[in-house]
Amino acid sequence: MAHTTETKVLTVPIPLLLADKVDHLAASLGCSQGWIIQQALTAWIEQEEERETA
Repeated sequence: MAHTTETKVLTVPIPLLLADKVDHLAASLGCSQGWIIQQALTAWIEQEEERETA
């Protein structure tokens, strides 16, 4: 997926348990919550695109 400087903010409610896991991962990796979520979303989209072409 190409990196761009343009962004769009998405607001999505997520369960507290999942939010806590994101918080802990971000703290342990020294990165932002947004980065964790972006990585997860990117991986999921790539997986779905591969599944669609299979």
